[in-house]
Amino acid sequence: MANKPCVYFFPVYAAGHLIAMIELAKRLSTFGNSFSIHFLLILPENPNQGSPLCSSYLQSIQAQNTPFQFHPLPFVEPPTSFDGVEEFLSLRARSYMPHVKEELLASPSPVSGLVVDFFANNVIDVANELNIPSYVYYTSPATSLALFSHLSHQERENDPKDFSEVEEICVPGLVPIPSTCWPDVFWNRKSGSYKSLMNFTRLCTKAKAVVVNSNIYLEKAAVEALSDGTQHVPGQKLPDIYPIGPVLSLPESKSKDHECLKWLDRQPIKSVVFLCFGSRGAFDVSQNREIARALEQSGHRFLWAVRAASKHLLRDLTNANLDEVLPRGFTEKTKERGLVWPSLVPQIEILSHKAIGGFVTHCGWNSSMESLWFGVPVIPWPHGAEQHLTAFHIMKELQVSITMEIDRKNEGFVSATELERAIKCLMDEGSEDMRRVREKTEEIKFACRKAVEVGGVSYAYLQKLAEELGK
Repeated sequence: MANKPCVYFFPVYAAGHLIAMIELAKRLSTFGNSFSIHFLLILPENPNQGSPLCSSYLQSIQAQNTPFQFHPLPFVEPPTSFDGVEEFLSLRARSYMPHVKEELLASPSPVSGLVVDFFANNVIDVANELNIPSYVYYTSPATSLALFSHLSHQERENDPKDFSEVEEICVPGLVPIPSTCWPDVFWNRKSGSYKSLMNFTRLCTKAKAVVVNSNIYLEKAAVEALSDGTQHVPGQKLPDIYPIGPVLSLPESKSKDHECLKWLDRQPIKSVVFLCFGSRGAFDVSQNREIARALEQSGHRFLWAVRAASKHLLRDLTNANLDEVLPRGFTEKTKERGLVWPSLVPQIEILSHKAIGGFVTHCGWNSSMESLWFGVPVIPWPHGAEQHLTAFHIMKELQVSITMEIDRKNEGFVSATELERAIKCLMDEGSEDMRRVREKTEEIKFACRKAVEVGGVSYAYLQKLAEELGK
């Protein structure tokens, strides 16, 4: 097809967003050759100041000779005045709108669609100006989108109630969401970040559809609530909801070269608890030492990925200096049953390993879906963003986790005693509660895999999206 249409993707340059959008494009490309795929990229001025994970992933995609075309946009100085990541992303996307428009106008063939990250969907206005169908890709749980949509409705109704007076939010169709599970941005409704979040949500109504990285087996209530339109602003057309997940970055072949995997090969089946907190999850020295005490006292085998915090917004973590963050003698005392790794680990390969029996996670949505994909029960330890809401959903709705007491008023602190208790519960094969948790985890694992197979519910939505983009 000489003049096949072009589909443009506009991702946020952060690991959990960029990778998820490219993986979506890879799946769409399996439905034939009816359209070409182009990525509009906001790259850091200095590659050393960006995300190493994003950079290495892009290099690997380009090395695979995928038929995608990448268009780095001209650099624009990032905003310097903002009160949170949501406002930063909003201002950042807005500053690139002229460049996005220029690229779309210069397209070699008609543009059949613009797929934008939820946190960059200011550019929907550009697509509408050019009469290009736009699609929002929401890489977080559908439950959070239902919550945001409900609050966006309230904002339009001029609801004066301050969240400090509220103990829970009742979203029609969902279980009541307690204040302990709300994103931090909720606590200041006058902040630029809260206003940006509500604006992102309202902009979804201008799109042709919202593509959600989830499915009815993971979030039945939220998907149905979004689909029936009860969460949106009256009088505005509700876009279609396409739950196409889970979309995961699964390696085509497993690597056996990483030292963590070699170590796991020597451990008994389901004997190891894995602790990893995402590309931006790092603790201070006191919390790391509490974790070390818990692992030492639990008596269980463990693999612990320890990272150091970055000072740059949206930048990945750096390698940790274990001598600074761990108690003296810890690695020597636990060397027969534990491994502490101070840099990036191959999380998917680790979760798929037969030696892994449980996962202590920050509850980023991608990590949560990866654990469920491989049937690994979890201990939720959320840090920020929508992670507390994800943890609530995993515990309350999916019932695939062990509860753990987190002091959110003290930066999410967890004592060694509490973490030790949770780990012992998680790894207790003789527990009736854990038997039920593992059964539920396996049930969701198989349901998710069936959903993305040919003929599955997620596959059907993905096929529908591909057909629309190919017109």
